[in-house]
Amino acid sequence: MPDRHGPMRTGRFKVEIDDIEVPGWQSVDIPTRWTEEGEYREGDDPDWEKNIWGQTHFADLEMERGVQPGDTRIFDWAEEVRMGDVDEGRKEVAVVMMDEEGAPQIRWEFQGAWIKVYDPPALDAAADGDVATESITVAFDKMVRIEQ
Repeated sequence: MPDRHGPMRTGRFKVEIDDIEVPGWQSVDIPTRWTEEGEYREGDDPDWEKNIWGQTHFADLEMERGVQPGDTRIFDWAEEVRMGDVDEGRKEVAVVMMDEEGAPQIRWEFQGAWIKVYDPPALDAAADGDVATESITVAFDKMVRIEQ
C-alpha cells in the first residue's frame, strides 16, 4: 500500500503543452525563484536600515525527453520561436506531480512560455542501449503553483 503521508516521489509527473499531454519526459527541473533584498530607512528612523524585499526573479524551466518517432512538436515549437511567430511561439506549459496512485497533487503552470534553447539528441554509434533525448530551456512570463 502506498505511503500517503510521506514526501512525494519525483518520478510521477506529466507535462501538458497548451492543455495536451506530451509523453516521454525523463526530467523536468521546476525553476528556482528568488527575491532581491534591499534596504530602507526613513529620515527619522534609528541609525540602521530595514531589510525589505524587491523584485522576484525566476530561473528557466529545464526539460528533457526521449525522442519519439514521428513526433516533431518540440522541434516545431522551437522553429516557431526562431521564425518570430508570436502567436504560436508562446504556449502554456503545465507540469503535474502525481501521487503513487496517479492522482494529480501539485500543478505548476508556466504562462507565456517559449523555447529559449533547443538541444537535439547527441548520437553515438558506440552507445549501447542509450536513449536519444532532446532537451529544452523554456523562458516564461509567469509561474503559478496550484494544489490539486
